[in-house]
Formats: sequence, structure tokens, C-alpha cells
Amino acid sequence: MKYIFLIIIFITNSVFSYDEINKARQEMVESLHIDKTSKETIKRIVNSSFNLKSYKENYFLPFSYRYNGNYVENGTHEAKKTETEYQVSIKYDIASDIFGLGEVYSFGYTQRSWWQVYADSAFFRESNYQPEIFVKIPSYKFLKSSKIKGFKLSLIHQSNGRGGEYERSWNRAAVSTFIQYSNLITEFKLWTRLPDAKDYNPDITHYLGYGKIKVMIPYHKHLIKLTVGGNPSYHKGFIEFIYTYPIPIRKEGDLFLFFKTFNGYGESLIDYNHDVNKVSIGVSISR
Repeated sequence: MKYIFLIIIFITNSVFSYDEINKARQEMVESLHIDKTSKETIKRIVNSSFNLKSYKENYFLPFSYRYNGNYVENGTHEAKKTETEYQVSIKYDIASDIFGLGEVYSFGYTQRSWWQVYADSAFFRESNYQPEIFVKIPSYKFLKSSKIKGFKLSLIHQSNGRGGEYERSWNRAAVSTFIQYSNLITEFKLWTRLPDAKDYNPDITHYLGYGKIKVMIPYHKHLIKLTVGGNPSYHKGFIEFIYTYPIPIRKEGDLFLFFKTFNGYGESLIDYNHDVNKVSIGVSISR
């Protein structure tokens, strides 16, 4: 029965389009004999329109295979090399343009889990939780005709919430710069680690360093992302490659083939100091 979860968690109906479903919802609410304000409240509930947006990629990868080495043994369960990985990432825009710079203040939350669905007990090998607050500042008001498109300032917490010897956690302050040249978009991100009340992983920056570079190349319907980071001083680093393409099931074009490879350190917090070589495939609902 557990394999039923692998069959189409993200694939929704293809008979009716989103516009048709939304129209039916609106007509249902309008037919109610209640006051206008109550109708608006019900519309927001029915449509889940609470200003939540996708933040990072939201994906479900039924097959994620580690082809080099074994997973870190961190309990009584034995981990298989093939597992399922998924990520949920949302943001909420809190305020905007307080200083007249067109800036947007947001709260983001990303949860990434590695599920050993092919093991007998189908346990979760690791989950990472990342809440953050950030502000994005576009550059058009003070950098005319610049290839620099904007900046992002962030306060980031990341942990696996496990406690004891398997606890992994750290806090960062980060700044990003976004540069666009034709259809090539590059993010340069730098961070500094903030002090922790208790340091569960004092050498994490030896492996993950103090920044990363992400290159995004949209070409027609294709999207390629390449991220590189690490700490050259300790000869540690990582490289992640992501490719997405729309799956022609829904008219809205909001379901994508998702292919990912990862090589190096820091794929998950429990593995931050172990070399990981993986290839994964599945679907996503955001890019």
C-alpha cells in the first residue's frame, strides 16, 4: 500500500481546467443568500487566496539514487541507496515599499525530506526545516539600465530538529545580488554564520563555505539551474544541476518534469560532512 503514494501525488485532474473549476467555485459562492462581506470571506477560504506563493522549487522525486557511497547511519534503520525526496517551499509577502525603493518584505518556509519508501519500515531518513525572513530590493530606482537587477537580504535558520547526537542546526545572515545578461540570470549569494546557543556542527562552514553561485538559463520552455558552492580553503564543495520542462497534462502548464543531480557536501544537514553523489527524477509544481 505504501507505493500508492508514489503514484501521482502531484498529478491532478486533466478533465477540467483551473479556470473552469474556479468559475464553478465563484458561481457557487455567488448563489449563496448572504451579505457581500461574508461572500468575500468565503471566496478567500474556497480559493485559498491568502497571499501564499511558491518560493523555491516544490517537487516530488519518487526515485532518488545515491550511486556513490552509503547514507549516514543515524539510527536503528538501515537506509537503502534509492529513496524518495520532496520539497515544499512557500512565502508570504508581509509588506512593501516602506522606504520607497520598491522593496518587498517576506517570510519564507522550506521543508525538504528524504523518505526511505523502499525500505521495509518506510521511515523518514532526514528532514530539514528552513524558515527565513528576507527583503528583496529591485535596482531600477537607483541603477538605471544596469545588468544588476536587485538585491536580497536574509536571516535564515536551518535545522533537522532531531536532538541529541543527530541534531544539526545553524543560523545565517545572507546577501544576494541578481545579474541578468540576455536570458542568463546569475545569483551571487554570500553569508556569515551567526552564533548559536549550542553548536551542533561547529565545522559546517568548512564544507559549505560562505556563499554560492546559481546560474539560471531559461530557453523556450526549458529551464536549467546550476548551483556551485563550498569552501575552497578546505577543498570541499558541491555542484547541483536541475532541469525542468512542462508536462503537457494540464492546460495551465503548471506541472513539470524535474531532473536533478547533486555531487559534493551539504545536500542534507545530516550529510553535510559526507560526500554525496545522487541522481533524482520526478515532477514539480513550481520552478
